[in-house]
Amino acid sequence: MSDDIFEESTDNIILPEDENPLRNEIKTSTAIKLNFSGVVTELKKSHAKTKLFTIEDMVCDDDGLIHSGFVFSAANYAALASINEQYCVTINARINFLGAIRLGDVVEFEAQAYFDDSRKRDARVIGKVRDIKVFEGTFSLVVLEEHIFLAQQKNIQKEAAIRRAKDKAQ
Repeated sequence: MSDDIFEESTDNIILPEDENPLRNEIKTSTAIKLNFSGVVTELKKSHAKTKLFTIEDMVCDDDGLIHSGFVFSAANYAALASINEQYCVTINARINFLGAIRLGDVVEFEAQAYFDDSRKRDARVIGKVRDIKVFEGTFSLVVLEEHIFLAQQKNIQKEAAIRRAKDKAQ
């Protein structure tokens, strides 16, 4: 299957990657594969809407059931988009799958973020297929000042320096 998730174009679909009109406004997860995580269709302060177009690569059985991991990933992406910060990571999620999703379904997610003045924020996400709620969850996310790998490396170096100082003192 091609990387393009749309077999045909319609006026109601926002195309991924190079044709997404919001691509220049999105700061979070800029290298994410939209065909697996969804397309941002609306972006406001502390609010985002996304659509996940289900594809064959997401199917987990012969009946066309979409694996829940793809649904979770798409909901998480909606949560991240609602915060829309470059260095934001998910640290917790409380979720409920309320209905099965099948190949060909379009899942529309709406995410509302809270606690704008804090580094730790929550985002409430609702997912629907044809106006039927199939997913709900709350994601806890942290906004960092730098990439998490750089922050981890600095923390490891700091802990190593503390250990060396303790060893030297003994």
